Formats: sequence, structure tokens, C-alpha cells
Amino acid sequence: MFSKKMIYPVFLPHAGCPFQCVYCNQRVVVSHDRWESGILEFVESGLRAYSNQIRRSGRSGEIAFYGGTFSALPLALIEAILAAAAIHVKQGIFTGIRFSTRPDCLGGEVVDLLSRYPIRAVELGVQSLSDSVLLKSRRGYCARPVYDTVKRIRDEGWKLGIQLMAGLPGDTQALFLESMRKAIEIYPDFLRIYPTLVLEGTALADSFRQGVYAPLSLDEAVTWLAPAYDLALRAGIPVIRMGLQADPALEKPGVVLAGPYHPAFGCLVKCRWWRDRIDIHFASFPRLCGDGVVLRVPPNQVSDVIGHGKSNLRHWKARWGASAKVVGQAGLAGIEMIVENNCQRAVLGSG
Repeated sequence: MFSKKMIYPVFLPHAGCPFQCVYCNQRVVVSHDRWESGILEFVESGLRAYSNQIRRSGRSGEIAFYGGTFSALPLALIEAILAAAAIHVKQGIFTGIRFSTRPDCLGGEVVDLLSRYPIRAVELGVQSLSDSVLLKSRRGYCARPVYDTVKRIRDEGWKLGIQLMAGLPGDTQALFLESMRKAIEIYPDFLRIYPTLVLEGTALADSFRQGVYAPLSLDEAVTWLAPAYDLALRAGIPVIRMGLQADPALEKPGVVLAGPYHPAFGCLVKCRWWRDRIDIHFASFPRLCGDGVVLRVPPNQVSDVIGHGKSNLRHWKARWGASAKVVGQAGLAGIEMIVENNCQRAVLGSG
């Protein structure tokens, strides 16, 4: 199982970005809309704050540079930032450095520079592996550079994360799931998946107002991501986040104009995954339906199986007539469950 590591993020909104993508307004997403000093001073301030926090808590972890396009910053600035972070790594405060970047902004010169520092992981904002979706989303690259950049990351021995987005301009569920399959074939160390939101101050907001772009509804987004999550589970690739992290900035009126924003989006997807999976088994084993059904699942999965607001229990009652009771049972793997009813019992694994 994937063990969650401590990550200490420093957000650099739009820093290094060659242009602003149609869907992007990072200053909204990360609650930071101004630079009071230079980027290096901002980074050094963050490093000092985290260093003090870690000394108090004793919980070390990786320092992460998110937002913007880290590897597209001027080389001298990249080196200054990495040198400042590396001091804290040598002191044992941080265990290493990670950053996020675009697939088309990790050329040989910057890789040579990065290789001299304790880089542990690189997250690629791939967003889609469909050329048509990338074109309509004005990403400025096609899918081919993704594979070239992945090879550079692998050659350096860094861990690889891939970020995908669902519901971009021109996207369909079939195209999104195909991007997911292609991403899984790359076999990254972890994945992040985000549904596309319409944020104020973006080109996508203009398209939305003009009726050119229609975002996914919340139910559509959950429906798209549940089978994507299943693909990752079957491949053994951790999905470390689904949906934007809840942030007070996103809750302000007028910030999210439209789209499937929910502060517990990842939970909704996992609940739907369990619902769909148990639907399949009820259809295959109808004798396990009815009153008195007991679903035995790993203890940490109980709330996801029950569903948000007990939605899954209501669904199974309405569809199958199954009055299900969900019980946590130690010793089961993360995707195992046992279904019992009237002395009948089925042990169900990953299928």
C-alpha cells in the first residue's frame, strides 16, 4: 500500500508559465494574489517557516514547489531556489525536493541543473493524452512530449507523478478514460485527477458565458472518475488526490462560476466506486440481495461503502431491495469485501 508522506508545499502561482491556460487561475486556487517581494525571498520565507514547524513537530518530509511551471523559471532562479532548499535537506529538515511542471518544460539543460540537487519527485501537469483535447485546451503541446519527458525523469531516478483533468474543452468520457489508460501504461508512481472547473478570470469563463463551453455536472464528473479510479486501483497506482483541495478562496461567491466543485469530491468518487462495484455483484449473485445483507469491508472503507449521506444504502434498497448493513472487518485488503445473507457468503476480491 502507498504510505502517505508529509509534503510541505510552497505555491508559486503562474511563476514560469509561458502563458495562462484556458482553465487556469492559480491565484484563486491557492489563495495568493500578490507578490510582496521577489520569488526567492518568498521561497526562503516559506522554507524558514516550515523548518521551524518541523523542528517543533519532528515530522520531516519533502519540500514541494507547486503552482506555475517550476522548471521554466530562469535557470539562475531555479538554482538559487534549489540551493536554498538543499541547505535544509542537508540539515535533515526536509527529506528531499519535488516540484510540478509542464511536460514541454523539462529539457536537457534544466535536467542537468536539477540533477545536481536532491530532487525526489516530479509531477507532470499532463492534463490529457488526447491531442484534440490538448489543442482545444490551448496547452501548447501534443501528447508526444509527455513520453519524452517521462523518459528523462525515469533516467534520473526521480519518482513520477501525473496530473490529469476531466472535462476539458473537447473532452468526452471515452477520451478521458483513454487518457487514463495511457497514463497507467506509463506506470507513474502516483496520480492526481481533477475535474475541470470554470474559474473567474479565465478564458474558459469567457467561453462558458458565451455558451461555447459546458462544464460537467457534479454527477457527470463522479461518473467519469469512478471507472478511472478503478483502472488505477487495478493497476496498483495510487491516486493521491481527486478534486481540488478545499480552500476558503474557492468558497467565495463568484470564484467558481460553474463546474463540479465539491469539498469532498474524492470521497464522492470512492463512494460511487463502491456503489458500482457492489451493483455488479448484486446483479451476478441475486440470491445475496434482499433483507439482512451484510457487507464486510476494511474498517477504513466503511464510510465510503455507506456513501455520502447514506446514499449507497438508499440506492441498494431502491434498486435491489437490499437492506444492507456495512461492517468493518480487520484483515481485509483495501478492495476486498465479504457479502453475507441467509447463510450464504461470497468473498469478493478486486473484481
